[in-house]
Amino acid sequence: MTRPNQQCKVTNAEFMFGAPDMRAIRKHQLPEIAVIGRSNVGKSTFINRLVGRKLARVSGNPGSTRELNFYSVEGSWREKAFGQALVDMPGFGFAKLPKEVREAISRLSVTFLRERKYLRAVILLNDCRREPAEDELAIQTICASEGIPLLIVLTKFDTLRQNDKPKAQKNVAAGYHLEKDDVLVTGEGMATDPIWERLFAVIGD
Repeated sequence: MTRPNQQCKVTNAEFMFGAPDMRAIRKHQLPEIAVIGRSNVGKSTFINRLVGRKLARVSGNPGSTRELNFYSVEGSWREKAFGQALVDMPGFGFAKLPKEVREAISRLSVTFLRERKYLRAVILLNDCRREPAEDELAIQTICASEGIPLLIVLTKFDTLRQNDKPKAQKNVAAGYHLEKDDVLVTGEGMATDPIWERLFAVIGD
């Protein structure tokens, strides 16, 4: 997978473990960055793009991620070494899943966000073609109440016509009561350095 970014160099990235509940999370010492979003928003694709390799399994079936998947990521940012755990969280909002499964996924996600002491930041993915709904805004509220830095990233930005991109970015940002430049964007062939830069700015490098 080709990445146009230069300042962030990921040297190693691998799957650590999956956890269907909080008790199944294994002990480790890495600071955690959670990636969350609506089913089919492109979480696995985003993670693979962020680390520059095929790390997370991409599925065409919405709702396929139903547990917390932990990945270790090592590399350097502007020549300074870092080590983190990316946590691929279950997607939400997939109506075809049984109600009890949806509720279990919601409880797991909320509990993780509220109780996980290693959590340093949350990356909330939002399809650039739709404004945030109740679930996305609930995550924003939880992060604000818990003091967790939140990055909002618009996915599939490459699918928009060039003239439509500023309006889409502005509309989604307004849904979160933010300015256009407060939200980041990602898509095929787009550099991920701006995302890494914002991430290190909020968690410290």
